Order: sequence, then C-alpha cells, then structure tokens
Amino acid sequence: MFEDFPRVKDLGNASFPRIGVTILTEASDPLGIYDDNQKERITFQIDVVAKKDKIYDITTTDEAIGTMASTANSNRLTYTLWPTTVTNIKHGGAAYTNVVERSTVSAFTTLTSGTVEWASSTGDLNFSAADIASHNTQAITSTSVTAMGDKKLCQYLAREIIKAIKNNWRTDVTINGLHDPIKISNNPVPIDEDLGIYRQIVEYQFDSFNSGEGIN
Repeated sequence: MFEDFPRVKDLGNASFPRIGVTILTEASDPLGIYDDNQKERITFQIDVVAKKDKIYDITTTDEAIGTMASTANSNRLTYTLWPTTVTNIKHGGAAYTNVVERSTVSAFTTLTSGTVEWASSTGDLNFSAADIASHNTQAITSTSVTAMGDKKLCQYLAREIIKAIKNNWRTDVTINGLHDPIKISNNPVPIDEDLGIYRQIVEYQFDSFNSGEGIN
C-alpha cells in the first residue's frame, strides 16, 4: 500500500496487485460561533491496480458459510466466491473428515456422516442427513483458495477494503482520528491497454477534528 497513487508504469507482474491511498479534498466547519476548532470532512481515493492476465491465488481462511439448520435443505449453504480448491470445511470449528469436489449440484450424492460435497460450478455445499441433524445450529466455516485476476481481482480487493473500513474504524488506532466513514463510490476504470492494468477506485469521506494539527 502507498500513501499516494501507486507506481505502475515500469513494474513487472510480481509487483502487482498494488493499492494507493490519496487525499482528494478537505472541507471544514467551525464547531461553534466563537470556536476556532474545526470539524473536518476529508475525502480519500483508494486505487486498486492489477496487472492484465496475471492470476493470483487468494486464500480465504475460516470463511463464514452459514449456520447448519436441520429444517433446511442440505445444499442450502454456498460460498461467497466459488473456490478453485477447498482446504477444509468445518462445523463448530471441527473439520469434516472428507471433502469431495463435484462439478455440479446434480452430481451430489447421498452421503454418510463425516463427508461433505461442494459443487465447483456454483459453490453449493451438500451434507449428510446425519450431520445436518447432529450439527444443527453449528457455524459452518471453510478455508479455500480462489484463482483470481484482472477486473475481478480489483473488485474483490476493493470489497475487502470496504469491509475492513466498515468493521474496524472504531477500534483501529492507525487511522489517526478519522471517524464516521461514508462510502461515496466504488467504481471500475476501463482497462488501460497501454500499461496493461485494471483499476478499481473506492472513495470514502471521513470526519475528523482540526486535521493535520495533531489533535485526534
């Protein structure tokens, strides 16, 4: 990550993906009629850049798939991103003994306890009737790897940044007094054929007080 637009012109594939954070604008209002302190509104641009035709393996660890429910169909749970490979699938933190890849949901079989199937074309999961009953109300999680590149990679990383800001701005002390983030936009930029890069731009507005004066 870089505190400005990321350098892209003279770099090889191994230097991507890259993320840059740039301040676009600052605006402020006084806190009161006779108050010199200012409430600030600062707009940031976050650039995510990926190299064309470069594929990366994205590992997602202990992704929350859903909660087992004995009243639901066995293949109701689905990965957010369809993985390339699945490392494990867990119920309540305990891994299933056997994880089997199927090409489609129609290829699912009737399973015995301890085995779970996943469809590589849709990301759907299939559990045995015995496991659905015994693991009722338990959290289903998984660690998996997804091959990703180009525009999809930029969109994925941008979404991860948005999630990180949403979930951590109250507790992350490294953002130095910025608070109450508002997402302004999350937009793709057409591919730059000359540079061979894809770009996704995320804009956020944060509130602050007396920006740049060392007062958080």
